[in-house]
Amino acid sequence: MLVAFDMFGTLADTASVVGELAQACGDRAGEVAHAWRDRQLEYMFRVTVMGQFPPFADLTRWGLQRALADAGIVIPAAEVATLAGAYERLQPFADARPALASLKNHDHRNVVFSVGPRSWLEQLAGNYSEFVDGFVSAEDAGVYKPHPGIYRHLLETTGTDPSSALLVSSNPFDIAGAGVVGLRTAWCRRRPDALFDPFGPRPDYVIGSLTELSDILRTQSSK
Repeated sequence: MLVAFDMFGTLADTASVVGELAQACGDRAGEVAHAWRDRQLEYMFRVTVMGQFPPFADLTRWGLQRALADAGIVIPAAEVATLAGAYERLQPFADARPALASLKNHDHRNVVFSVGPRSWLEQLAGNYSEFVDGFVSAEDAGVYKPHPGIYRHLLETTGTDPSSALLVSSNPFDIAGAGVVGLRTAWCRRRPDALFDPFGPRPDYVIGSLTELSDILRTQSSK
């Protein structure tokens, strides 16, 4: 089985930018971090609908600029650029390494499949890189999630049939996008109060931790 892991919010904790934002944003760092992620995704969706493909680093910087402006926080442009780099230094979730190790030990193929640049993905995966068989980046597909083209690119690049691929993501839009193309999906519901979108394909599996994947796939293969 090809197991394709989303990076941002699934393997890497986007909330870990709070530490770097704290000096500029004080006790509003958490609020800004949340708004930053929302704006980053909003801009990604917008450019995708418009048929454009600006670098993900630009989307990330623009999202931070807007989040700071909405919060009424003014800092020099050079400092904004430095803070935007926090997305290249996100901390991995604690379950990432053991989950990938277990899957690898059971002969599954693990790939990191993300909207981020390949250089970012390789850096962010440093904690568990020995259990990763490859990286599939939007910069190679030329389109962002959840456009069907990026999921087809994953299948073409890895030579995998949709029924033999599992997309693992904490982002409902990602799960729905993969489902449209026919991939099996596992939604990592990291917060108990997280809600799935009211439209699009439902996830095949709902998990609270990435470490549940190995048992799920072992059970499915024995049926």
